[in-house]
Amino acid sequence: MTISESMYYGSLGYLFASDVRYNPADRAHCNPLPDGRVQFRLHAESDLSDAVLIYNDGTANAVPMQEVGQDGRFRYWEAIIAPTQTRLNYSFAFLRPSMPAHSAVYWGGRGLTHAVETPFTLDLAESTPFTTPDWVKGAVVYQIFPERFASGRAETTPANAVPWGTSPAVYQFQGGDLHGIAQNIDYLVDLGIDIIYLNPINTALSNHKYDAVDFYHVDPAFGGDAALHELVEAAHRNGIKIILDASFNHCYPQFAPFQDVVQNGVNSPYKDWFRIDSWPVQVVLRPHLLENHPEKERFENWFANFRQTSGVPVVEVSDSDGPLVQPSYEAWFGVINMPKLNQNNPATRAYFLDVAQHWLREFGVDGWRMDVAQHVVDDFWVDFRKACLAINPDAYLLAEIWGNTSFWLQGDMFDATMNYLFRDLCVGYFARCTINGRALLDGLTRLEALYAPQVTAVNQNLLSSHDVPRFVHLSGEQTERFRLATLFKLTMPGVPSLYYGEELGMTGGRDPDSRRAFPWH
Repeated sequence: MTISESMYYGSLGYLFASDVRYNPADRAHCNPLPDGRVQFRLHAESDLSDAVLIYNDGTANAVPMQEVGQDGRFRYWEAIIAPTQTRLNYSFAFLRPSMPAHSAVYWGGRGLTHAVETPFTLDLAESTPFTTPDWVKGAVVYQIFPERFASGRAETTPANAVPWGTSPAVYQFQGGDLHGIAQNIDYLVDLGIDIIYLNPINTALSNHKYDAVDFYHVDPAFGGDAALHELVEAAHRNGIKIILDASFNHCYPQFAPFQDVVQNGVNSPYKDWFRIDSWPVQVVLRPHLLENHPEKERFENWFANFRQTSGVPVVEVSDSDGPLVQPSYEAWFGVINMPKLNQNNPATRAYFLDVAQHWLREFGVDGWRMDVAQHVVDDFWVDFRKACLAINPDAYLLAEIWGNTSFWLQGDMFDATMNYLFRDLCVGYFARCTINGRALLDGLTRLEALYAPQVTAVNQNLLSSHDVPRFVHLSGEQTERFRLATLFKLTMPGVPSLYYGEELGMTGGRDPDSRRAFPWH
């Protein structure tokens, strides 16, 4: 049979608007595989049928595409081919049964046309297959907020710590440390987990450690560097991997380079490590704007802590020409105790790439979960991936990005994302009962189409985390809903993640309530 590459169905294509979604630059759509095969996926409006992939790798070929899903708007199609040459041209053909005349639809490099004159082109010699770590596939993750999991050594507990199990507060310490995690490794083994994901452990003044003052060392309150060595050794001895968490987007003002900028101004060698809007570095406070505000006491406590610990000069003014607090530097979402790092600056970038390598090299951790990754310039993550894989080619690189993360999951930045889209569907169906089964299935179909299969296989499917209310809380404390959602999570493609204490049905509202102490007794 002679195959027409321009008019596969033998008639001119129908030019009435047809909704076909295909992006040749997206790994979810055009996915060269390590074995030389290529996976093609697209979705098209539900009125289109009989999808066919037409390609020429020296010989004209046509492969019927398999329908792998549908929702209320689209049908989802897939085909896998084994081309005989590294360069091929390809296009797609459909039928529209509802339109007998000119019912063929052709889709190529120029979109919808009467006949395919310009096909898509793929050069496999210029394409690097995107692989994700095999050891992550099929694993179970256990996320630990270190300050609240277990206290292993009393001498590391901060002097101002409150009793274990106290209702959590923002500036509160309860004494959790890495020694406590290591001492309870048998509990985690019995639970059947494969990966421990630790919230930040670098030196910081807070209990969450996302505002680092030293990116190279474990906080003394968590046991220091020796405690991490102990934990990694215990985990690896029991077949458990460890991934760390950090923010390379911002720091605390006590970070030494920022303090140098505060003290030396424009003469500081670190001035380009940050984005300074005006000199000198300071924070303007307009206290009169706080009068009669319902959160006045809470703000005053927070700001008193900032004055005491930040080292940033505060200037009080009486005008109303700006907000309550106004830093002279760019801060993450305007939060004055989190100055934003400038990763476009070569020296800053080199420093943080070395930080990433340091923990992989010196402690033997197995990967990274990177906080607020979308707020850091994209090409930093390209360098970050290269730097990490140079130390550990099998490292697992996970991004915290809420929503569609496909841009960062094309093989040059991250392996996977914290799958908050999956969580949203589970909250809607199991916890709050705001969507029905059809909406859940449609959402899962769309979610699977967002990412290449090797990404879906290692995406972190969560129900709870330190950033959101716990699932049991959202379920109205009905633990049977949580159990059903957990069963569902454990059977879905991806890496199921437990937030510490979920196995016991721990509850908790929004931060800091979601960070309660683990109830060992």
